[in-house]
Amino acid sequence: MTQKAYEYEERAFLDEASFLRIKNKLDIESLKSTIDNKISYFFVLPEKNVSIATSSSKTVIKYKGGQLINGNNGFEEREFTINPEELTEALNFFTALFNLAPEKSEQFRINYILPNSIEAALKYTQTWGFHIEIEKLYFADNDSVAESEKIKAKTEVDNIEKLLGIKYISDEEIKQFAKDSKNGKVKGQYSADEFRQK
Repeated sequence: MTQKAYEYEERAFLDEASFLRIKNKLDIESLKSTIDNKISYFFVLPEKNVSIATSSSKTVIKYKGGQLINGNNGFEEREFTINPEELTEALNFFTALFNLAPEKSEQFRINYILPNSIEAALKYTQTWGFHIEIEKLYFADNDSVAESEKIKAKTEVDNIEKLLGIKYISDEEIKQFAKDSKNGKVKGQYSADEFRQK
């Protein structure tokens, strides 16, 4: 049986001072870091998420088999690289397939690789403001193994919360954030152009 890839993910909202403090901490603690600014297009579905992200290095279609706003975590993830020239065609295809226009977001992002293959993405977008994503990828070929690996991934991701002195977003906070976003409220104080000048 083919193993499936899963991702356990947590996020934390940050203010600008915390963003800079955590950047300094990650610069010390990480094994590797890369700047990975990109433009992302999100198709937010009731139970799943499909996105297309394009950067100077690659263009990727990503499928996530769950939504954080539903209190979910540790769901299946698949990623497909396409030619950058196919971006418009892919956007048109998914718009027609889902009968849904994508949400566009410009991300300013630094990716960090931490011990135990933990990934941290320190980000700024106008919608989310300053924030961080902590992720652990794991693999399983059945539901029992997936649940066991999820528990291990959660423990490792929770350890990063303590290391960085942050507080992960609760289910209630993410639901309120989703509600605010639908009403046009954003957390970021800078537009993409303003942040680019910083």
